[in-house]
Amino acid sequence: MLATMLTLTLASKKVAAQNPELNLSLRVMGQQRSLTLRDSIILHFEISNSSQHPVGVFAKLGMGYQGGLILHIVDAAGAEVQPPVLPHDALDLEAVRDVRNYFQLQPSQFFGTSQSFLLSELVSKPGHYKLIAEYHCPVDSKYAKITDFWDVQRKSIISSELDLTVGP
Repeated sequence: MLATMLTLTLASKKVAAQNPELNLSLRVMGQQRSLTLRDSIILHFEISNSSQHPVGVFAKLGMGYQGGLILHIVDAAGAEVQPPVLPHDALDLEAVRDVRNYFQLQPSQFFGTSQSFLLSELVSKPGHYKLIAEYHCPVDSKYAKITDFWDVQRKSIISSELDLTVGP
């Protein structure tokens, strides 16, 4: 019976290690309440490990599909808005091959980045919007030298919605 319990415990740990969970949060930094198209905001993107096991991650976070962080903007009608100007980072193959750009994100730890945006880069007119961040690692596991790597084949992680009202 002890052997069976040990086998089940080891099997459950193996499954948990193969299915770690990452979460993504999106916050506006600062206390600014009234925003106009001329204002800028700082968005804070945070990826946290909510599992009980380390998760291998790529340390370089950038904007756009090749950067790993995709920002979605939805208007009051529920339609996705295409930002007038939103810079996208390119995936640097040298950085992908550099073993120093990979690490194990421990349980309850996070990593992230903050980026400043002019509101006119995100939306073209005043209104009510929802911002949603998506993390999709752009790197294939063949480059990672760590275990349980959250690679390009894994599902995207979606943040909760962040309400934003932009005045004239």
